[in-house]
Amino acid sequence: MRVLFLPWSQPTHYMPMVPLAWALRAAGHDVRVAAQEHTAEAVRRSGLTVRTIGAGYDYLEGFQRLHEEALRHQRENPGRAKTLDQRGDMPPEQRRKLMEARSAPFVKTAEAMAPDLVALVEDWRPDLVIANPFAMAAPVAATVAKAPLITHLTGPAFERKMGLFPMSGATPDVWPGDLRRLYDEHGVEPVAELADAVVDPCPQSLQFPGIPNRRPIRFVPYNGPGPAPAWIDAPATRRVCLTWGTTTTGLAGTDGFLVPRILSALEAVDDLEIVVAVTAADRALLPGLPQRVRVVEGLPLHLLLPSCSLVIHQGGSGTALTAAACGVPQLMVAGMPDQVVTANMVVKAGAGVSLESVDAIAEATRAVLGDAALRSGARDLRAEIDRQPTPAEVATEIAR
Repeated sequence: MRVLFLPWSQPTHYMPMVPLAWALRAAGHDVRVAAQEHTAEAVRRSGLTVRTIGAGYDYLEGFQRLHEEALRHQRENPGRAKTLDQRGDMPPEQRRKLMEARSAPFVKTAEAMAPDLVALVEDWRPDLVIANPFAMAAPVAATVAKAPLITHLTGPAFERKMGLFPMSGATPDVWPGDLRRLYDEHGVEPVAELADAVVDPCPQSLQFPGIPNRRPIRFVPYNGPGPAPAWIDAPATRRVCLTWGTTTTGLAGTDGFLVPRILSALEAVDDLEIVVAVTAADRALLPGLPQRVRVVEGLPLHLLLPSCSLVIHQGGSGTALTAAACGVPQLMVAGMPDQVVTANMVVKAGAGVSLESVDAIAEATRAVLGDAALRSGARDLRAEIDRQPTPAEVATEIAR
């Protein structure tokens, strides 16, 4: 069987796909990944084959502009914030206009990807397409290849809850005009559910209910390759991991990089060993550090977190699920909308605490480290993840 993976143009959206891609490859299937250059290097580092597509458009500038506009709107209208449920109940025309504004970078990415993607599937003829919900060119690839389409989630499906994204149940009446034209050109059927199934690595305790054709898969943490230093396996007490993900600063800007402020606040907490896990780019944003702080660049979180009593992070789904799989309590200061959703889900599951600012970070750190209920909730979440079907089992089911 030939399987084409189509991730969204961020490495962190590709990484949850890797265990299933490995499982399919290990089962003897021919696996290829089609991705923009943002993600192509991450694919190569995962040991899989990649075809670079969509070189004509870089979504990052448009995404950053949307984020800045959302923050400005929140500042100017502090009392008018809408919940995800309220947004989903908007009149169709209002939803369509909101969708066109919010999804412009995703639609333009799909338009840039489509020609290369069509050429690939016409020549290679995949039997199956597995795609991230934000990769809106995926229905074009599946239709041209006459192959089933499976979407692969990265965490809590906030995009489906909003009801604004075509790859996540949005009805055709709210699809942006440019996307409708792209789909019409390639014969994509105008239906709300474009995928035949949804592979979901997010445990039900952290997921919204009602996802159609949901196929759970065990979240196997993959955070890229990296060395395993000896100190990770040495016994540690009150070791705290502080991380800000790998893409948040690039998407939201350096003003949202709160690690220096958090480190300053944690100076008031005694007997901590703090490990700051950052990218090389974010490392340059850190000032001089106390002796008890260790900074690591490019260290896979799944190697570090089992030795930690707590992880402090920005609410990214990859960090949250890795912590959940390792049974580690979480303390989150979320800023971006999807991060807020993820943080709220972790809190609801009883495995963490979410703060709106860093002002109370020291007090919250002490509280979480001493909270037996949160430790129990984190262990329960790990046990729930361990009960899910393995990637190998899901690969067999998909092939069947």
